[in-house]
Amino acid sequence: MAEAQILAGRVAIVTGAASGMGRVMARALAAAGASVAGVDIDASGLDRLAAEPVFAGRFCKVIADVSKAADCKSAVQRVVETSGTLDILVNCAGISMSTAAGHKDARIKFFEADPEGWQRILAINCIGAFLMARFAAEPMIRRGWGRIINVTTSFDTMLAAGLSGYGASKSALEASCVSWAKDLEGTGVTVNVLVPGGPTDTPGFFPPGKPRPEVLLDPEIMGVPVVWLASPQSDGISACRFIARDWDRSLPPAEAAARVRQPAAWPNLAQGASAARGHAM
Repeated sequence: MAEAQILAGRVAIVTGAASGMGRVMARALAAAGASVAGVDIDASGLDRLAAEPVFAGRFCKVIADVSKAADCKSAVQRVVETSGTLDILVNCAGISMSTAAGHKDARIKFFEADPEGWQRILAINCIGAFLMARFAAEPMIRRGWGRIINVTTSFDTMLAAGLSGYGASKSALEASCVSWAKDLEGTGVTVNVLVPGGPTDTPGFFPPGKPRPEVLLDPEIMGVPVVWLASPQSDGISACRFIARDWDRSLPPAEAAARVRQPAAWPNLAQGASAARGHAM
């Protein structure tokens, strides 16, 4: 099989596919041969994505709110019924801290945050990923092969001032990755984390007219790593995190991946996971 078509015959779901990193990863998976289902609440954004030549008719538009269990279950069922299988889930749907700040600022102190907006951040960024994985795991386990790829954030961002809801949602998802990977041991389904490696130029994360980081990463950096993680080349690798910013495209993919691979979740948590296995913490 040609390297460019390493995902030929595979079926992928990408949440948050209508814009930003989700859009980039959906394109990259399609370019590698996968059929892609884009899940988002932005119907017009999905329509624009579907019209791109790279999909060549191999795109399924799914309008869903990932914070709702019924929407997630329906999305997975639709893909499986339409395509006959599901191989890859990329959890990229996410909203920023501005949701708890009246969409006026990128950051807000936790004691000034809108309570409903704060909870909405966790509902989309963490619970949404759980719900999608919960329903996607079943057909993957039956098939004996699958990939769950969660997009989180840098550890510094998880602990940053003014980002309490966003940091909590991403750190919870990161820890969940390790737990899910253990639950899926021996099934052929792996769970890994992919992070851009710094502030990234994605819609909605930096409100217009408000301060922005001097340097923003290009979301295109997510394309090459997500294809490798979604492919059979990553067989046996689970509960790890990969930093897209540092991925060296001049190297063979396996070597590039090895150089940016880290344990998922907090390093000391991952190192102590075997000791904690089987004990309530």
